[in-house]
Amino acid sequence: MRFATEAFGAVACLALLSACGAGGSERPSTAIGTSAAAPETVTDGPAVLGAPFTEHGVTYTPQDNPLYDDVGYAGVVAADRVGKSTVNGELYNTASISAAHRTLPVPSYVEVTALDSGRTILVRVNDRGPVDKDNVIQLSEGAAQQLGLNMAAPAAVRVRRVNPPEQEKAVLRTGARATERIETPDQLLRVLRNKIAKPPVLVASAEEVAPAKVTTPPVKSTKNPEPVKKAPAVKKAPVTTKVPEPVKAKAQTPASGGYVIQIAALSSRARADALASKVGGSVSSQPGSALFRVRLGPFATKSEADQKLASVQKNGYPTARVYRE
Repeated sequence: MRFATEAFGAVACLALLSACGAGGSERPSTAIGTSAAAPETVTDGPAVLGAPFTEHGVTYTPQDNPLYDDVGYAGVVAADRVGKSTVNGELYNTASISAAHRTLPVPSYVEVTALDSGRTILVRVNDRGPVDKDNVIQLSEGAAQQLGLNMAAPAAVRVRRVNPPEQEKAVLRTGARATERIETPDQLLRVLRNKIAKPPVLVASAEEVAPAKVTTPPVKSTKNPEPVKKAPAVKKAPVTTKVPEPVKAKAQTPASGGYVIQIAALSSRARADALASKVGGSVSSQPGSALFRVRLGPFATKSEADQKLASVQKNGYPTARVYRE
């Protein structure tokens, strides 16, 4: 009887161990499923350049330029990019501090400075762009917010490639914000603003506001003594033409909900007023900004604004563009 009891206990133990082994064999599949559902980790893999491409009639050749430093305008990545893949296979996250650039390697890191405030942040470039032909960089919403930009209007920025410490790169890869840089000094900001405010086309256009000097052709000499005696009566005081003061355009803000055409963003109010008088536009500026924007409009529809834009660009302002107010 004792033998039977011990045998039964041994059998029961074997059965229990067998059940435990069977249960353990199913756990790896559960763990694998959990791992597969976890979000993909963002890494700085091999940089992607890609082949040259043409956009709006301009050909761009991606380059690994460690000394890249440029000024221009910044836009915001379109909302419909959320959840879509970037050129290096990442998923675009609107809250991340990231950006799209036409020629820099993907990924790479840049310091972006807002030229109206001097505020500078570190941004990770992880996509190719921007779509807007006048922008030098397309920021994520998170980056634009950290930089303090009001993206309802063009934002003048400086973009400079850098190689930050690995700790800061790791922070940006998680979607968080890296430590902000020291604000750019006012003296350097003035230099950078002048670079973006005085493109060759706009300088020529502003100078055209002043009328050409009027000169009197010289009186031809003659051998006849009679006309010579009358010369004093013929001679007149030099004709001088006083250059009229440019009429200051009324500063006004286009009506909300319409479309406006921005001709230029200038650092000089006098030049902005002169240009606005010439094109029949208006001058506007934002509090705390050193730039004065010359605009036409508002226009009720995008189609109407685009038609006017084509005429404006044809008449000597190729950098003009349409904005939604």
